[in-house]
Amino acid sequence: MIQNKSYSYAIRLAVIYALVWFIDLLDASTLNVTLPAIAQSFHINPPDAEWAIVGFLLSMTIGLTISGWLGDNYGTRRIFLLSQLIYIGSSIGCGFSFDLPSLILFRLLQGFAGGMAIPLGMAALMRAMPQAQWAKTSAYMNMVTLVAPALGPLFGAYVTSLMGWQWIFFLKVPLSCFCFALSLYWVRKEENHEVSRFDWPGFILGGLSLSGILWVFSEIGKNTSDQILIMTSILAVLFAIIFIRVEKRSKSPLIPLSIFRNQHFTFGNLIQSGANTIFLGANFIIALYLQQGLGFDLVSTGWIMSAITPGMLLVQPLVGKFYNRLGPLPFIIPGLLVLSLSTLAFAITTAQTSPYLLGFLVFCIGAASSFTQTANVSSIFSGLPHKYKGAGSSIYSLFKQVSASFGVAISTMVLSLGMKVNGYMPSPTPFHYCFIVLGAIPAISLLFCFYIDNKKALKQITTPSHTPTETEFGTE
Repeated sequence: MIQNKSYSYAIRLAVIYALVWFIDLLDASTLNVTLPAIAQSFHINPPDAEWAIVGFLLSMTIGLTISGWLGDNYGTRRIFLLSQLIYIGSSIGCGFSFDLPSLILFRLLQGFAGGMAIPLGMAALMRAMPQAQWAKTSAYMNMVTLVAPALGPLFGAYVTSLMGWQWIFFLKVPLSCFCFALSLYWVRKEENHEVSRFDWPGFILGGLSLSGILWVFSEIGKNTSDQILIMTSILAVLFAIIFIRVEKRSKSPLIPLSIFRNQHFTFGNLIQSGANTIFLGANFIIALYLQQGLGFDLVSTGWIMSAITPGMLLVQPLVGKFYNRLGPLPFIIPGLLVLSLSTLAFAITTAQTSPYLLGFLVFCIGAASSFTQTANVSSIFSGLPHKYKGAGSSIYSLFKQVSASFGVAISTMVLSLGMKVNGYMPSPTPFHYCFIVLGAIPAISLLFCFYIDNKKALKQITTPSHTPTETEFGTE
């Protein structure tokens, strides 16, 4: 009877977590399509509005980093509820934004709140869910969260066309309020935790370094002076060097550097970052390309971009069925190849290219990305020592968010340089440069496959399974 009550409570937490993750993914996938409309209302070029996306992803990374410490010191339930309130307030603020800086500010708050809510919800769920029910529950949750990347572009396209871009934020507020009400009613107050130390020097240094590098990438090719870009780059690299030294000496480091001695974990994360850079970077630039380069309207763009989810859904069962027999490399290598070729194929498309072919290429990007990342995440965690499981999950999440931010920043940098070379004349050519650069990234990532021992990975499958983490519920 007690076990049934525990499982019933865990199911309620799973519903809340799936809703939180769904709303976050919906937010991330909606703005790619609506960015040109937002830029037009602010009288700026679409690439100049990139920080509405990059800022969201970057602040989400910060939220992910600090959420565990906040939950341990001030209570998981309290911080989880607070993060949802901040998310609701910032969503309303996004809708009322009157210029780009105000939109970026509220998007930063929105990303930070979402970044806190996701790991806190997962932490509560991990404590409550019986081990025997993990596989069944995670399958249902994964299906829910995979729907968001398909709905996001369509939701953004139709709402922006019919009501204006502000309503993409307003219309999600009722769902966020419903999620908050469920959390208020269902999430139990946990026992008090002991006060723990937080690596503030590492947190600040790492944040400054990462923000500086992303800003430089996003500003190359624009009106920012070369001297400022060079100085910022030097400072960002300097902060990164100091960060590594601080982490080596810290008793409670933000990132335990010794974890990178595990070869599968290190190179697996590099492969995952390459795939994720393309997934987010290509999503961002394809949505712009369809509207700015090929002249598609919002709704047509939304339908083409929604083809990404069927590709993801199609290949995941294949990985689950054959991974234990084949290991990771038979999935990772073809996945990276298809991801590279599908992205490069966009470089030879024109205004005469069939929208069905464009949709098929988007479908292939979704399928290849899921093929690569679903198999790779199993390899990353299967051989990780138990003492590193928690830190490994956090580092994986950081790599995931940082690579997504870089995907958007690199796309904007290449697009800005391409427009400059092209004399700022309306043309699809600058976008083609982006697809060439982005398509090269998964091809380069193939080199890291030489450091993945497929036989060793197959042997590790037979070892006792570890408790699933947030990252294993969905790779996107």
